[in-house]
Amino acid sequence: MSELRTALEKRFGEHRVSDYPSQDSDYVDLLKIEVEKKFPLTILSTNGMSSYKMPVPERYKGREYTEVLFCLPGYWDLNDKDNANMNWPLKDLQKLAKNVIENESWYGPGHTIANGNPSTGISDTMKQEYFLLADPIVLEDFFAPIIVGDKTVHFLAIIPLFHKEFEQKMHSGYPKWIKKFRARNGNEILDDYRQSIYKSRWKMF
Repeated sequence: MSELRTALEKRFGEHRVSDYPSQDSDYVDLLKIEVEKKFPLTILSTNGMSSYKMPVPERYKGREYTEVLFCLPGYWDLNDKDNANMNWPLKDLQKLAKNVIENESWYGPGHTIANGNPSTGISDTMKQEYFLLADPIVLEDFFAPIIVGDKTVHFLAIIPLFHKEFEQKMHSGYPKWIKKFRARNGNEILDDYRQSIYKSRWKMF
């Protein structure tokens, strides 16, 4: 059992934390964590990305060790393994972990990664084209930094963004943009039905 899983079991309870079944092709292990807000949520988190010490800039000193996560709503069926509209978070967690480690790079709040080049919709039902890494919003209390051995491990939630949201985030800067996103009830819970926070000014009559 990993040290991270042990630490999370102490935080959430042993019955809420489990290893997600791995495949031979997986780059890192994953954890599945069940939490309760006003409704049940399932968290998929990398379990091992924090073994890599990221070369963070001075302003992010203390955030060298990070895991990334997706927050799944109750309707998300991970058991439907052949459904591309459901299984993409598993694949993208692997891609994100591999990207940062093999490129000897770093992730921090506000980083965005395009889904493909050129960017395309994440799935048939998830039309967003970018992934934003952010400090947890809904999960803020649950996924505060955690001590694992002699390291402090941070968590970054992955939030799918529409192209317009990405453009505005790049134009406004992350601090200003995330404040607006949160004010408009934006959060990290995956939602196939979410609309962009930038609604069209044109209406049909």
